Amino acid sequence: MREINTEKKKRWVSLYVENRIGVLARISGMMSGKSYNISSITVGVTEDPTVSRMTIATVSDNETFEQIKKQLNRMVEVIKVIDFTDVFVRMKEIMYIKVQKC
Repeated sequence: MREINTEKKKRWVSLYVENRIGVLARISGMMSGKSYNISSITVGVTEDPTVSRMTIATVSDNETFEQIKKQLNRMVEVIKVIDFTDVFVRMKEIMYIKVQKC
């Protein structure tokens, strides 16, 4: 009998998507429609103005995460899906503050 790993852990997936109106809504709608929770989402334009990069963090088990990646790959607007879960990634947070002279 095959043992299923149901350990939930934080996972990251990066997507290259078409930079069009409604793509973010379609992807987040797909995630919520399938009851997948998004912990964090970041979107920014790439060097190519027709393509955006989206990074999504979620907490799930292996089987659910594989389903998430398959569902994302099926979407027309998604160009490429990259799993960053087991890749060393250096992260930092940046805060920009504008101070006005009173």
